[in-house]
Amino acid sequence: MPQCVVQQDHRTWLEALTRCTSHQCTRHFGVICTHHQWLTQLSCLRTTFSPELVRQYVPYCSRSVLTKAQIGRWIHQVTDRTWLVEVGDTNELLELTPYSLHDGYAAIDIVSKAPKCLIHAPSASTGELFQHALASCMFASSAQHTGNAARPWEYSESLGSMISLDSQTAGYDTLGVHIPDGDYFDKTCFCNVMTIDWTQEPCSDPGTIDMTIERYWMYATCGRSALPAGLWKNHLKTTEDNYIPIEKWKWPKCVADMPKEILTRRDQCTTDACEVESDDYCTIKRSVDKTRFCRDFRYESCGGSCHAFESRMDYVLWLFHLCRDVQNWHGLPKDWYYSLARPTRAEMTPWRWNVSFSTI
Repeated sequence: MPQCVVQQDHRTWLEALTRCTSHQCTRHFGVICTHHQWLTQLSCLRTTFSPELVRQYVPYCSRSVLTKAQIGRWIHQVTDRTWLVEVGDTNELLELTPYSLHDGYAAIDIVSKAPKCLIHAPSASTGELFQHALASCMFASSAQHTGNAARPWEYSESLGSMISLDSQTAGYDTLGVHIPDGDYFDKTCFCNVMTIDWTQEPCSDPGTIDMTIERYWMYATCGRSALPAGLWKNHLKTTEDNYIPIEKWKWPKCVADMPKEILTRRDQCTTDACEVESDDYCTIKRSVDKTRFCRDFRYESCGGSCHAFESRMDYVLWLFHLCRDVQNWHGLPKDWYYSLARPTRAEMTPWRWNVSFSTI
């Protein structure tokens, strides 16, 4: 049984097989029948699997070119028909190449990079859950049997119906080329089925990392067109913006003279953020929220060697590069580059002068 038929209500499919199956004598001893078997008449299948019967399965089976090719071959083998419902509806299957998967494919492993709130969400267009939409677009590197390939069908006398003992997954080898062993999904198929109503976003809490992971996962898998219109990156927690991974955090040289409440603030402002990889999926990094860390942080928050000429500019530049992009942050004097970069008169004096009177 083709993969896309197994994934649907296939009672009509089994009923068609059952109508062509009967208990017949296959061995005689004289006029006495010594052996009966349930046999399926192949000529009956040619008429039973009519375009009208196949029509109900075609919308689901046409989601991916691979599943459509699979059911197309099954119908051709059983009925000799080179089309499913209407003449010409399998023309795109005549010359299959890797380009037949228009947006390519992805390994099923990338689902582990999606947040749970997305994985458990329904599609806005079909109502199907994420996992079911994904399953309808899945294929293997090569067609795989998932049962008894040597005995794919059996008549169940208790059920009074044919039952399937074997099904077959769609395979990438249908395209005439091979890819590494594994399970994959057709991106075009999945992205057409799994749509999101962005007014009721599955991962809608901007305070958590889930919304960031969700949007970048959809972007990496389905492209920009799958995302909400406008500034979809707003309010996302990424290390490209206001979050610094802990391993990349640096203190200024005057750290030894910084108050304890400043030193502990880093850990208090640590949270999860998304580091966007080259493939546009997220890797979670423990990071410092610059907005929280820089809030109320001013040049005057630290003293001691942080204000001494030898280390002052290192501290000022550290503070400037850390907090300059934070909205409404004004922690440095407006003319800080000139007022703080220059040494003061006291700092230019090589020693303290003592003025005294002399009678000489």
